[in-house]
Amino acid sequence: MKIDLATFLPYQLTNVATRVSNDFAEVYQTKYGLNIPQWRILANLAQYGQSNAKDLCAQANMDKSTVSRAVKVLIDKGLVKSELNAQDKRAALLVLSKVGQSLYEQIAPDALNWEKQLLSTLTNEEYEVLVSIFEKLNNKLKA
Repeated sequence: MKIDLATFLPYQLTNVATRVSNDFAEVYQTKYGLNIPQWRILANLAQYGQSNAKDLCAQANMDKSTVSRAVKVLIDKGLVKSELNAQDKRAALLVLSKVGQSLYEQIAPDALNWEKQLLSTLTNEEYEVLVSIFEKLNNKLKA
């Protein structure tokens, strides 16, 4: 028995995710000088307000060393601040600086426009089905 890669879900999802990520990277790489891990951390901190490195690994689905390198660069650029975590002194809390929040607010409209252009190929019904499928697959994978 052979796997048909044209219909094998893991292969197709990886290909689409990689192509989407690489194409979308042009939005924040060229104009704003961020790489993929840096953008993902910036976006997660904008979404969740604050996080520690361990939680960022899970939120952004990245390994510890990638998160660590990206956080260091973001701190060096003044986009992220490391603050003392009163609940766990071993794990610093990471938050966007004012400059980081401002940068995120500049990128967000470009990101939403990029997404809108990509999704314009789908009808509203197809988009709703896609979201439903993602939810079902995510729920199944959590089980």
